[in-house]
Amino acid sequence: MIIPTNARIARLPYLRTFLADQPNVVIGWGRKPSGRCAERIARILRSRLALLEDGFVRSFERDEPSMSVIFDDLGVYYDARTVSRIEQVIAAGADNVQAKRARGLVTAWQAGGISKYNHAPDHEGTLPDRYVLVADQSHGDLSVTGGLADQASFATMLGAALAENPDHEVLVKVHPDVLTHRKRGNFLPKDLEHPRIRLIADGSHPVRLLRHAACVYAVTSLIGFEALLWGRPVRCFGMPFYAGWGLTGDHLAAPARRGAARLEDLVHAAFVAQARYANPADGTPWQVEQAIAYMARQRAARFGPPISRP
Repeated sequence: MIIPTNARIARLPYLRTFLADQPNVVIGWGRKPSGRCAERIARILRSRLALLEDGFVRSFERDEPSMSVIFDDLGVYYDARTVSRIEQVIAAGADNVQAKRARGLVTAWQAGGISKYNHAPDHEGTLPDRYVLVADQSHGDLSVTGGLADQASFATMLGAALAENPDHEVLVKVHPDVLTHRKRGNFLPKDLEHPRIRLIADGSHPVRLLRHAACVYAVTSLIGFEALLWGRPVRCFGMPFYAGWGLTGDHLAAPARRGAARLEDLVHAAFVAQARYANPADGTPWQVEQAIAYMARQRAARFGPPISRP
């Protein structure tokens, strides 16, 4: 029996597809109250636990139901304070077959020009010849505290981006929810008063910005992971799931649980091992390759072929 801990989770589209192999499970959402409740109920009932979060190939439109989830029966991928299943899968490493599949997924991701959300056009403005990209997040994002960071981490990150790249412009990408969901970011106006800082506040798709950045700076933003998929150097000022493995330049010390890993290990864990997908047309199970191809087709239909210009 599937036991959701609130009515909103019970009404999630594709829930039974996502949990088809989990006939007896208590469900909560990440580190939200429902997730904490699910942990308590699972202990009492001695039942299996499923903590869900939106998947990394989420949807085409911003507010469509998520066509994928991250499934974890230990913790939450963005909470570095405790172990999670995705962390364990990364540490175990992908085998040769899994690593080959992961490399194919990176190729398909790049060819499709996709992201977690896919409704927005790429940034249309002229980009500087040399720039680094800094990712803001919505204030109160649970991944920030879960990633051992706080609001001060954003000011530290911005200062480092300026100091470490004296010959580059610093593009600060405003989180889309600040523009569309009445949230606020983490930078104060005084933080942004510098002649080399340019705000990107158009809610644009991140791909063109990522492709040409000399370096990408993140606290715990998923943009940092997507930058790794594009082969860009990444500096982290929190401890997201993709940091602490030797793939990013980390401001914080990694948990002792983390060691050396390859990009293939992260891709396998994030896109395959701990992710579940559903066909948005009929709710039937999908593989990640189908989800990526769907997003690529949707973007091509709306915006034309992926950006090829500089």
